[in-house]
Amino acid sequence: MARKRGFPEFPLFLLFMFVAGLHLLACPFTKVEESFNLQAVHDILYHRLDLEKYDHHEFPGVVPRTFLGPLFISALSTPMAGLLTFLEAPKFYMQIIVRGVLGLCVCLTLWNMQKEVRRQFGSLVASLFCLISASQFHLMFYSTRMLPNVFALPVVLLAFTSWMAQRQGRFICFSAFVIIVLRSELCLLLGLMLLMSLLSRRLSIPQLFYYAVPAGILSLGLTVCVDSVFWKKLLWPEGQELRFIIYTFPVFNIVAARGCSFILNNYQKSWRYKIGSLLIMGHLVANGVYSSVSLYVSHHNYPGGKAMQELHALVPSTSDVSLHIDVLAAQTGVSRFLELNSKWRYDKREDLAPGDPFLKTYSHILMEANSTQISLLSDSHKPLIFIQGYEHIEINVSRVPPLSIKLNSKLVVLERLPHSQYT
Repeated sequence: MARKRGFPEFPLFLLFMFVAGLHLLACPFTKVEESFNLQAVHDILYHRLDLEKYDHHEFPGVVPRTFLGPLFISALSTPMAGLLTFLEAPKFYMQIIVRGVLGLCVCLTLWNMQKEVRRQFGSLVASLFCLISASQFHLMFYSTRMLPNVFALPVVLLAFTSWMAQRQGRFICFSAFVIIVLRSELCLLLGLMLLMSLLSRRLSIPQLFYYAVPAGILSLGLTVCVDSVFWKKLLWPEGQELRFIIYTFPVFNIVAARGCSFILNNYQKSWRYKIGSLLIMGHLVANGVYSSVSLYVSHHNYPGGKAMQELHALVPSTSDVSLHIDVLAAQTGVSRFLELNSKWRYDKREDLAPGDPFLKTYSHILMEANSTQISLLSDSHKPLIFIQGYEHIEINVSRVPPLSIKLNSKLVVLERLPHSQYT
């Protein structure tokens, strides 16, 4: 197939890595949806075989999750964890590294997909696929997020690339693994692709069973054996949630890239194609602008993580600190990687109401910035610092830029009074 002019391959991989890394560094904290996988990676790296200390025993979540994804990321991150421990660097850097490793896996599989796109449709289509994907906020932003969907995404991309290349055995094996181990709802997407292969006679029924049966048995056996150890009971963990859309982004991007390539290749033929070419360029610019605004908003949307950083900066490391973390803080950025002082006591128990006398025994409390709740603790604690977070976007066309972010106090760190009866 003739190769139409486009960008060379390796700079496109660097583009993926740069954009994903930019999103990671701008928003280094995590939300509650990422909690299980992030805490699991932390526990594997730092507690290893001491399963009693693992976070999921205290906070199991709504449904059991598999440890295979966290085990894979932990294995790739172990050398850096050992180096940071040797250098006595804060654990928070390790949070950035493990998320970066996940982002690297996504970027590598996207780059692998563009290779197959380049082989089948030419370098211009492959280049446009990369530019469209890299400029999309959600794909790049979530590429480093410790979500079950994102753990599944690299495997889905490998399966789709194998399907494009008509490597049916690899496609079936990847599909079986990701459906059985990570996300069962993917049987809808991958099942339709399998049906297309059967109807087009690129795959026969005997071939299907030849690959699917052993792949299914091995995948099921692996997840049951490994996860039963971590959960301490015979278990096949799988959450039945329909979070489907992110897997389809790269597929739609290939279709969009082919359409854009057709318009650009016919640029000289008529004024319609010239206008279409301008619209394509405008679309990429609009994607970049939207991604920049969204990233700026997201940067201010993790007050829990910011509060933990501020607390460790304000309170001497030698102080005797017992910190209670409320639900809102735990949902907006707090993780085990932010428990930076091994001598401090961190507690996320959820059964303490703001007026509970036991709550007053903590030296510090990280909680929602609610004046009523703060007043209930006024006899024992005083505000140390208020943490602001995203409230809404304000538009004022008389200003440059016309968009601005309205912040509001979301969390407060309370410090126990020096002469409190609870000291």
